[in-house]
Formats: sequence, C-alpha cells, structure tokens
Amino acid sequence: MDRVFVRYLLLASLVALPGMIVLMAAYFRPGGDLLEQRGYYLGLDFVNYWTGGRLALEGRVGILYDVAAYNELLQQWFAPAKEFMIFSYPPNALPLLAPVGLLPYLVAFPLWLMLGTAAFFAVALGRRPTRADLWLVVAVALSPILWVNLNFGQLGLLLALLFVGALRLLPSKPVIAGIMIGLLTIKPQLGILLPLVLVLSGAWRAFAAAVLTALLLIALSLALYGGAPWQAWWSETAPVQLAFVTQMKSFFVTQTTTPFIALRFLGASVEAALALQALVAALVVVATWAVLKGPASWPLKATVVAFGSVLISPYVLAYDLAIPLAALVWCLRDGGVRPSRFAVAATAIVWAIPFALTIILQSRGIPVAPLAVMLCYVWLLREALGARSSALAHAAPATSSSHASIGIGRGLG
Repeated sequence: MDRVFVRYLLLASLVALPGMIVLMAAYFRPGGDLLEQRGYYLGLDFVNYWTGGRLALEGRVGILYDVAAYNELLQQWFAPAKEFMIFSYPPNALPLLAPVGLLPYLVAFPLWLMLGTAAFFAVALGRRPTRADLWLVVAVALSPILWVNLNFGQLGLLLALLFVGALRLLPSKPVIAGIMIGLLTIKPQLGILLPLVLVLSGAWRAFAAAVLTALLLIALSLALYGGAPWQAWWSETAPVQLAFVTQMKSFFVTQTTTPFIALRFLGASVEAALALQALVAALVVVATWAVLKGPASWPLKATVVAFGSVLISPYVLAYDLAIPLAALVWCLRDGGVRPSRFAVAATAIVWAIPFALTIILQSRGIPVAPLAVMLCYVWLLREALGARSSALAHAAPATSSSHASIGIGRGLG
C-alpha cells in the first residue's frame, strides 16, 4: 500500500478518536449494574444475538417475533434494562446464532468481540502483516468502523468476513465463496449485488453453492422451528423495523448511511426519497455491470461492488460499513489505485465517519455518512472506469477484440 494512503488512514483514525472516546464515556459506558447511559444492557445489540441463540436452543423462537413478549422477556433476563429492543433477523439466522446461546452471556460477549476483531483484521489485511504494515495495523485498530461494531456488539465485522472474504476467494475457491455468500442471506439487504457479480463473472459453481446454502439454511430453520416464525417476522417485525427509518423517530436514523436517509434529512418526503433511492440503485447496477466488464484489478472491482452494496439498499447502518471499508483496505493494498488528492481525501473522510462523527452530525440533521460513502464510491468508479479507458487507449488494434471478450476474466485473475 502506498504510504500516502496509510498516513491518511491513520490520520483519519486519530481525528475521529477524541469524539469516539467522549461519546463512549458519555453515553455507552456501562455502570455497576451493567447498564449504559440510555438504559441498554452491556453489549447492546449482542443482547439480541445471545437471546436469539438461547431461545433457539430452548425451542421458543416465537417470542423473538412477538415484539411485546420479547421485550417482556428481556426485562426479566437483563433487569434492570428497560429500553425497547427488536430482533430484526429472519429465522434462517437462528441456527447460526444457537452456538452463541450455549455460553453464559458474560462469557459469550467478550468472545464475540474477539472473534469479530480477528475476522475484520483477517479479511481487510488478507495475509499475515509484516513489519512494514505496522502503521496500517494501528490505523485499523483505531478505526471508527471497528469500534462502532465493538461498542454496539454488532455483527458487521463477521458480515465483512463473509462478504469480502467471498470476493477474495471467488477466483480460486468458488464453492467456498458461494457458501459464504449463501450465509449472507441472514442480512439479505447487504447482498443484493452479489448474484449479479456471480452471473457476470460466469462463476456458476459459486452461484450454485450460494443458492444451495441459502435454501439449506431456510430449510433447516423450517425443520427446526416451523413456518410460524417466518410469518411473524414478515408481518410483525419487518413493519416495525421499516417504521424506525421511514418515520425518522429513532436512534437508528443517526446511524443510517443510505441515499434514502440523506434525502429525508434534506426534507424529501418518504415517497420522493424512495423514488430517488430506486434511481440510485439502478445507477449502481449499471455502474457495477460496466466495472465488472472492464479491465480493472479484481480488488478494485470487488471494492466497487462492496460500496455499491451499501448504496443500493435504503436500510444500511454505520456498522455495516465494515464491508466496504474492509474491501477498501484490500483495494489500497492490492488494487493498484493511485494516491491522488481526490483519492486520499475520499478515503480519509469515509474512514473517519462511521461512529462518533455520524452520530453527532446526523443527530443535527447533517447526512454526513451517506455523502461520505457516495464520495468514495465516485472515486472508486473513476479509478475502475479509468482503468478501462487506459486499457482501450493503449491496446493495439489487433488485440482490442480479445480484451473486450475477456474483461471479466481478467478481473478475476
């Protein structure tokens, strides 16, 4: 990786660090009763994962999708916590969460944090770091995206392992990559672009493995828990989750990173924001097709896909940015991108915003996270499409047709 990028990643981490420390001390520091300032139990969202796993083991998954009954149970198990919670994941996530519920909560939580941290470092760096990687490792260790996931006990670091890990393995181990993509269906809004990637890349073994894995996971959930949890998730939980974002009345909006929420902050109606979000999604699909057909390096293509995947859906939160930011580190190390002023500025801004800056600014109506993600996406598109233009400009007439026919294959190589 160019030293300029390393320097700016480290600088961005250090700039964001004071805000993270203040925010965590003021609002998220647990007291003697293991409650943080707002009344949530230590681990915040990990409470959902552990409870989901425990109820799956006990055969009581119906409680998860009955919002009133679920919160009553949480107030019993995690007293004196009284804040509202919702288990938003579909039932196919429950077989994967069941092992978490085997352990006592205060044992499972630190193990969860360690596993997520290891997963993020592994998929972002891709190989054992050397002495030359010291400052990059420090930048990642201090990165807001790592700490927002640790602070909220979130799943984002493990989802980054599945998403970016699948794209790393796709050229050499397509079946394993497909299995990882199939597992991503536990949070389906993050994987919308991946079927397109597999089709355009001609990765049919990976496509088959992904479909088979997803179907087996759904079939397993139906066999273990029946169809009622699926019906309840769709009819009861999903509408509550949607209302959090569309009504702009919850803490979720301070962490949402999509064009939809940016437009809502700027005064657009729900209908107008959804329409423009659909337009952005269509443009992202077209851009993805153009990039995958071009001669850009595979790490650069994969990073364009990762950023496009968090722009295409109206419901993506700051901790989900672990996916594109892990891909970004891979791209900066191996993608052959150039350290122009635009590049380092876009990189530093998107690296700095996922935690404290997003909460502070978006609570004041300034949609900093969506704008930062879009800025970095524009830069990556310029790099990827610029590689195509450069290849066409330097190609000899006799070889230009062969380049056009193997554009995707070259990317995977």
